[in-house]
Amino acid sequence: MDFRLGEPKISAVVRGKAPATSMSFDETGAFLFVASQDSRLRIVDCLRGTDKPAFKLDRDGIKLVSSTHHNQSVLFSGGEKDKTQNVGQRHALNYLSLHDNKILRQFRGHSGEITDISMNPADDTFLTSSADRTIRLWNLQQAGSLATMDLPRRGPNGLTIDPHGIPSAAFDRTGLVFGVTAPLDANVGHVVNLYDARNYGSGAFAEMKVENATVLQSITNKMIRPDMAAELAKSTWTSMKFNKSGNQILVTTNKGLVLMVDGYDGKLTHTFICTSADGNPGTAPSAACWSSDDKTILCGNEDGSLFVYDATSGDTLRKMKGHVGRVGCIASNPKYQQIASSCTNTALWLW
Repeated sequence: MDFRLGEPKISAVVRGKAPATSMSFDETGAFLFVASQDSRLRIVDCLRGTDKPAFKLDRDGIKLVSSTHHNQSVLFSGGEKDKTQNVGQRHALNYLSLHDNKILRQFRGHSGEITDISMNPADDTFLTSSADRTIRLWNLQQAGSLATMDLPRRGPNGLTIDPHGIPSAAFDRTGLVFGVTAPLDANVGHVVNLYDARNYGSGAFAEMKVENATVLQSITNKMIRPDMAAELAKSTWTSMKFNKSGNQILVTTNKGLVLMVDGYDGKLTHTFICTSADGNPGTAPSAACWSSDDKTILCGNEDGSLFVYDATSGDTLRKMKGHVGRVGCIASNPKYQQIASSCTNTALWLW
């Protein structure tokens, strides 16, 4: 995906009725799964640029969706739930067959909202992060969790973990390593711990720290107003994504900030700002992804545009316009030179 040679154009638009909350390509690149605030799950045919009739998931609700290694089955969770259900049911993860619209299995164990799902690219295990401050490891073939990780009280060098902070976890592209992030107390920063997926019981093999002071300095260098920069630097991390080699980690936050962190030593590599309609830093959760070749970073803006950044230099390569509302989801096709982005509608971009 060389954005220096040309700008991709929108090849298809799939209309929606509510803002998208999550999207995931299947591993063949043929289908895109999109969850939206109206409890609908849409299936977009990426080769034809059309969508199939949406699944309406009113009973369970949907906020997050993740593809699996079976292109007719997905994992989903979240959304508005029936408050009469018990806690385990309300915060269950569902394994849905798209072939016959049946729940194949429910994964129960979390006592708080599931905030992130990460599928292992090598097998049927996956990780969930939750507002109950735990990380759980599961396997699609069995209902109970394989392992549960509670956040420790102490981080690197004896630093205190925020007792109210929510963790996030993700597998790297090999499935042999997974990372866990958690906020430090008193807005000091965040920790990033790396684990061997085959021997996670032995603890983290690498413990890194990203200080908010370092983030603030990087933002200030972008000529952001001091008060805005200070607020952005304290943003809560919401997800992490490894690049193919595992040497860089892309972090999204609950405000208009995206970070690139070195996957080996935890040093801050770059900061990227998602902007609002008036050009100031955005206040909504950021949306970002790696391009399929890892050479660029794509970030969604509140004015409906997308910024394209060079992953090495951090320079802005392009600003692509195509949406009428905030770009809340963005993803890169794993097999084809295609990008998907969503506000209420979902756009497929091609060169």
